[in-house]
Amino acid sequence: MKNIKPIFCIALAGATLSSCSDFLTLVPLNEIVYENYWTSKGDVESVLLGAYSALEDNNCITRMSIWGEMRSDNIIADPNNSSSSGSTHDIVQITKDNILETNSFTSWSCFYTAINRANTVIKEAPAIFEKDPNYTRKNLNSNLAEAYAIRDLCHWYLARAYRSVPFVTEPSTDDARGVEGFKVAPTPIEELMKIMTQELEDVVEDAVVEYPLESANTGRFTQVSIYALLADMYLWQGKYDKVIECVDKITARKMEVYKELKEEEGVNCILDLFHGYPLIKNTQGTQFAGTSYNENFGTGNSFEILFELPFQSNQENSFISTYYGERNSNGVLHAATQMGANVKNGKGEVFKSKYDTRYYESIREDNEGSDFMISKYVAEKQQFDLSTGEIKNQTTTERNNTTPNWVVYRYTDALLMKAEALVMMTKEDAMIAGDSAALAERNRNFAQAFNIVQAVNQRALCTGYDGGYTNASADTLKFAEYSGSKQSMENLVLQERRRELCFEGKRWFDLVRMARREGSTSRLSTLVLTKYTENVSAVRIKLSDTFAMYFPYSKDEIKLYYEDGVEGVLKQNPAYKEDEDIKKAGQ
Repeated sequence: MKNIKPIFCIALAGATLSSCSDFLTLVPLNEIVYENYWTSKGDVESVLLGAYSALEDNNCITRMSIWGEMRSDNIIADPNNSSSSGSTHDIVQITKDNILETNSFTSWSCFYTAINRANTVIKEAPAIFEKDPNYTRKNLNSNLAEAYAIRDLCHWYLARAYRSVPFVTEPSTDDARGVEGFKVAPTPIEELMKIMTQELEDVVEDAVVEYPLESANTGRFTQVSIYALLADMYLWQGKYDKVIECVDKITARKMEVYKELKEEEGVNCILDLFHGYPLIKNTQGTQFAGTSYNENFGTGNSFEILFELPFQSNQENSFISTYYGERNSNGVLHAATQMGANVKNGKGEVFKSKYDTRYYESIREDNEGSDFMISKYVAEKQQFDLSTGEIKNQTTTERNNTTPNWVVYRYTDALLMKAEALVMMTKEDAMIAGDSAALAERNRNFAQAFNIVQAVNQRALCTGYDGGYTNASADTLKFAEYSGSKQSMENLVLQERRRELCFEGKRWFDLVRMARREGSTSRLSTLVLTKYTENVSAVRIKLSDTFAMYFPYSKDEIKLYYEDGVEGVLKQNPAYKEDEDIKKAGQ
């Protein structure tokens, strides 16, 4: 693959980086030669931070949610929205599964910008080790681990959204045209997962365990966040023993931190063990709930966050302010009706218990329970009065700014990956009849998986752990209700993931993973269709095609692969009709 090296624009590292801006004051941008920039440890750090900065771009975060959430049974468009053009219109069409190759959110270039910066570090950092005596082998290896993690995270989002995508490993000096400039052929997701898991396994132990700056432990890749990324990919590959191994490494580290904090803070520690797993308590004594939400989505940089994209006071997470909540009447996306149906009366279809604080933290009712707006991320602080044994008198503190960190991986996400792996590695129901060893293994796996689900679920319920409420005990999960079949246990795990991770860009990917291992979109289609009140038959027919689980390639991206009217290696997803004028436009 040809590597282009004309003038290198250092601006790719991000104009806000002080180490870079000092340099830019000395040399005009159009005079900076690529080779002259890479001389010291600080140059590597600047470009690496620039890769993280690219991920914080609104275009990336919007797609993390759109690709992973908005086609799912979690989200519908604002029923009062009548926009007929622009990005809001494109978002609405995606929630209705009416996606065209001209939809602006089928564009992927923002991720390839971050990939390009990571690739630049991977290519150039080794030479700095030879030039700068202050740049140690340990520095080099940890920087490379971060760069590979950023590159593979970006490709991971792309692969789950499109199925086959260009896997770009060479840097381009043109930040905006890395993938198109090389015209890299798409690689199927199955092959990509093999390549990327091997890359990450090779570097994970070189990654930083703990940074001196506390906020960096969640805002930059560490060993635990790379293990979370690995576990995610292994779950899609069906390598369930590897999933468990990765999550157990995360838990071992979390237990170390938990023991340290418990010893230091004693009864004031906000952490506790839930069925053996350290999590942030949601209740404070017997009076108030909301602590875990406030730590994870309000303050950020919490014990449970494995990797997030942080926003400072002078930055704006414009995705949240534009599409979630009520802020300035801009909330375009709403929770699907079945997510909140009658939960306060204990009859919810998703949040089954009226004592599940995640419902109140994630969803806000309007119009007497007929409309459910998304409040996760929008609220900076939630607090519930529990003094009577009921959840009442919710107090919500709205953000004075629009700077919520965007969470990519949380500890509970990883734990539920392990629970899913434990269930799926178990033999099918029909295969264990008369096999005592297989039955014993099934019982062990199901018990471990249920224990994890219980930990996550009971932390969210106002029961038990802080002198909680016996009148809520009937809402706790019962093992016997789910342990009768493998599919029942799988459904339990997927439903708990839905409750715990709603609106975080996870649900659609969970459904696609489920459909891939089943080799059918039947169950996916049944679940997704619950949110539709019109065009149900059309959506059902569309989703019967397994290729329709993925997005179409952008018309503009395909055109870039044409040369002199000759079709390139990027061919449209067969579930979508390719526009007849692409070839003509490519001439």
